Amino acid sequence: MTWEWQVAIDLWLAGLAGGAYFTAFLADRFSGGKHEEWVRIATYLGVPAALIGSLVLAMDLGEQFRAWHLFIGLSPSSWQVVSTYGAASLRTWPPFLNLYPISPMSLGSWILLFWSLIGVALIALWFAKAFESVEEANFFGTVASALRPFLPALNVLKWIAFALSVLLITYTGVLLSATNKGLWANAFPLPALFVASASLTGIAAILIIMSTAIGPSLRTLFGTAGEATTGEAVATLGKAGAVVILIEIVALALYLLWIGLLSGPAGAQAIGVLLSGSLAVPFWGGVVVLGLLIPLALEANVLRTRKEPPAIVLTASALCVLLGGFILRMVVVIGGQL
Repeated sequence: MTWEWQVAIDLWLAGLAGGAYFTAFLADRFSGGKHEEWVRIATYLGVPAALIGSLVLAMDLGEQFRAWHLFIGLSPSSWQVVSTYGAASLRTWPPFLNLYPISPMSLGSWILLFWSLIGVALIALWFAKAFESVEEANFFGTVASALRPFLPALNVLKWIAFALSVLLITYTGVLLSATNKGLWANAFPLPALFVASASLTGIAAILIIMSTAIGPSLRTLFGTAGEATTGEAVATLGKAGAVVILIEIVALALYLLWIGLLSGPAGAQAIGVLLSGSLAVPFWGGVVVLGLLIPLALEANVLRTRKEPPAIVLTASALCVLLGGFILRMVVVIGGQL
């Protein structure tokens, strides 16, 4: 079975969901609770992103009604064996020898499921808080009243979501590095690269929401929390994004060196495809220039002028980061199979 753009979309959206919550939660904790609104935005964004990514992946499997097999460690290519040879093939067919519920793909499916469920629970409780003053005769007031007894669980659920977000942004790189493909095999820097990219795309997504009309709409629907988001706070988040860009550049360089120098002839050939072969244009143009250098240059210009960046600059930089993050996963997924 060949992995194509659908898998890249799933890895990108899962990383974005986990990265947004991961960075927002840390920002809120280190600021003494000033940025809880960022945590909410990350959750409102992350839950649909994770679900859409899972749906795209399920549609790509070719056996949508057997997607639940992901939770017990069966690969899509193995489903055909079961349907052809029967359940007894589980004991005799070689592909099943290394398939078990704690395989990276199965584990990732469980992480994504639990993270999405916790996210939905958080959104429901925030909804209940937003309508605390609404009379029960109102439909929204009735629903909020039914959920209100569970409000004490909010803080615990946020911590659980944070722990799951760490696993979510890590497993995508672990999934690939557990294979024997040229760009993936034993690539220990690959999870670090995907973690940095996930955090960066998460920050970019939050910036877009806060810099557009989406943010005020969410505040109207679910209420405000923490301190009101100011231009200075948005600029601070942009600076944090610049730091993560530098971290991702280092992780990318280590990944390329690791594959090129320590993975033997197959690794060197795979790196050649990436740097000067058929994937050179999307890698250099999409990943390096569009996804890293342009956003870094925009942020460096903001730091040089010491002025609060216009919303259009932040939005443009964030869009470059998001597109670059997707292209990164695309070239790694496709390149690992060439």
